[in-house]
Amino acid sequence: MKCIFGCGGTGGHLYPALAIAEKIKKEEPNSEIIFMGSKKGLEAEVVPAEGYKFVSIPAQGMDETDTLIQRAVLNVNVGLSNLAGVTKALAVIRSFKPDAIIGTGGYVSFPVLFAGELLKVPCYIHEQNAVVGRANQALAKNAKKLFVAFKGMEDSFGYPEKTIFTGNPVRAEFSNLSKVEARENLGISMNDFVVFAFGGSLGAATINNIAIDYLERSKNKPDRTLLFGTGRRFYEECITRIKDLGLPTEGRVRVEGYINNMKDYVGAADLLICRAGALTLTELLVAGRPAVIVPIPHSVGNHQYYNAKAIADAGGAFMVEENNFNLDDISEKIEYLAKSRMALERMGEVCKAMAPLDAVEKIYREIKS
Repeated sequence: MKCIFGCGGTGGHLYPALAIAEKIKKEEPNSEIIFMGSKKGLEAEVVPAEGYKFVSIPAQGMDETDTLIQRAVLNVNVGLSNLAGVTKALAVIRSFKPDAIIGTGGYVSFPVLFAGELLKVPCYIHEQNAVVGRANQALAKNAKKLFVAFKGMEDSFGYPEKTIFTGNPVRAEFSNLSKVEARENLGISMNDFVVFAFGGSLGAATINNIAIDYLERSKNKPDRTLLFGTGRRFYEECITRIKDLGLPTEGRVRVEGYINNMKDYVGAADLLICRAGALTLTELLVAGRPAVIVPIPHSVGNHQYYNAKAIADAGGAFMVEENNFNLDDISEKIEYLAKSRMALERMGEVCKAMAPLDAVEKIYREIKS
């Protein structure tokens, strides 16, 4: 099989595509795969490191602006950038002649799938969130199949006859994580209660601030380890603040701008503190790790709130809206779970039960058929 993936911008759009590509390669070792994305996105670094060919294309997404003039200028820039992206994508598709084009979201997916639809290549779209993104919605009409992450979304695109519930695809490495092996890899005692705080691939200032505050509050607790993913743009700022407070940045504290070995960090953790991106939540479900989930308050369609609510309602996580997210509350939840291992294990079991373990299999079968 020859496939092109259009995706990127954040890990939430990229890693599901990598999970699908991994499945295709496992089933068909001779398959040929190209990823197309932005040279400024995470994909430009991660895709080649994973062994896949990467082609960068121009693309630009819509942002909120303050004035009519700013919006007009932005619309022109977006149109020109995406036109250039479509032109380059057309050339790549004509040359490569793929059997399928798969989009997993992000503005950079738009020119790739649009070009594919123009050339009558079978196009497939996967929506990771509980609310359909703008790029995916715009391309849905001419797509061959639409894959959704949550039950009840079968009519979310407006084309229920070709919409299939699959769940979110996750890389195989997150299945059956061993806490013992992960802690051995990271050099963490099995006796510690390990909290992993992170804000996704881009980082989150709100989570960073609370993590540093909690680090200061728990500095005299010898059985605590804090794993802390700041996001690259916040790394220097966080390191400076931690050092100014006289707190350690090694030993029982691990501070990283970007985490490459995510499976070990998730695997070693007793509790995650995280945003409600679809990929993040799916990984914690597959890994069976409880969490305190803090949705971004102004995500498109408030999708992060709805992503998190399903897990919290089932009892696998605490959902805390950002305006209620504070040090006292988070400390109370951590202490409760550190002392009540039964409650922690019960939350983990709920997560495991909700995990979409066959998502990549469903998607592969549909594309192959």
